[in-house]
Amino acid sequence: MQFTNNEIATYLFCAQLTQTRTKALTILEWNAIVKSLSQQKLEPEVLLTINSTELLNVLTHATEVQKSKISEKIQARQKLGFSMIELKDIINQGFGIMFRSNMPPRLKKLTTKYTPAFFYYAGEPSILSHRSLGVVGARAATEQELTQTFDIGSEAASYGIVIISGGAKGVDTTGVEATLQNGGKAIVFPADGLMKWVKKSNIRSYITNGQLLLMSAQRLDAPFSGAYAMQRNKFIHAPSDAVLVASSKISGKKKSGTWEGVLENIKHQWSPLYVIGCSEGVEKLKAQGNAELFSSFDKVFTRNERSEPKKRTESNEIDERIISLIKLAIAKGLDRETIEEKFVDFSTRYYEKQKQIEQDNTQNLVVHEQLSMEEYMRGKVD
Repeated sequence: MQFTNNEIATYLFCAQLTQTRTKALTILEWNAIVKSLSQQKLEPEVLLTINSTELLNVLTHATEVQKSKISEKIQARQKLGFSMIELKDIINQGFGIMFRSNMPPRLKKLTTKYTPAFFYYAGEPSILSHRSLGVVGARAATEQELTQTFDIGSEAASYGIVIISGGAKGVDTTGVEATLQNGGKAIVFPADGLMKWVKKSNIRSYITNGQLLLMSAQRLDAPFSGAYAMQRNKFIHAPSDAVLVASSKISGKKKSGTWEGVLENIKHQWSPLYVIGCSEGVEKLKAQGNAELFSSFDKVFTRNERSEPKKRTESNEIDERIISLIKLAIAKGLDRETIEEKFVDFSTRYYEKQKQIEQDNTQNLVVHEQLSMEEYMRGKVD
């Protein structure tokens, strides 16, 4: 797997590197950098060599406090020489890195405010292209709630619908295991690093079979993090076409991860909510009109079909083809200016050619209609 200089820069400055005490950029800091660079038509690769004075002048979208912290972090990381070694080591261990530029539209529903600079992943990324049902719920769900969740997960496999979860005990694990055992596919966003997960033989088997995709913004060997567990809730709700809430408490003095994730979803309107069971969270969602009772996949996914699915799919396909051509051009050594010139020149010539073809076809149609009318007047047409 080859990495561009932009990807190397992104990783170097945003990754939680284990061999150093230097700090990584936060999402907010990285967003300020990306906006600033974009405004001046610069790419992240300039960060590899930029000096502190130049950097401070570039950071037009950063606050004064952010400028100071960003400059300190960039200078500290510039002195490190092992980012490529770590990148290669990650790939050699069978993991992948999905940078923002390669993330599919469903992940970008989060917007850059919440999207990490990259995800580590293990498994087949194309699973993200399938219709999906997020499954969330309490660890201490009732036996009945878990049974219902298992049945829904099993049925998802027959519908070709991917289950997305956080991989926690209880509802999350039940939904994922049900669909995988029945030949379905799943995406899991764990609250710890992926290294621990891929050590399990059944997990490796599902990954090898192309059924399971693991994704995390945590470093590969990261331990469980309660803070990250709360953060990754949005990674479940936003990419899903619909979310099933199987069981939930309501946050009180102690926050409920499930409930906080649901509230975020309602606030941002990421995905429609469906419920089963009669836990206090579920009852409140129904009473407030924020969720419907899950009845069947047919009803859920027929109702939630996007208003213009064909148009959006075609647009995505066009974007992907353009991106692949740009990557090919970069790989061939073309610079940004040359690529832009070629694109503008080619698209202009192609557009003019197609326009001329349409005009010729229109003229031919007019001539044909005139001839047909003359023949009709002469009685040659029935």
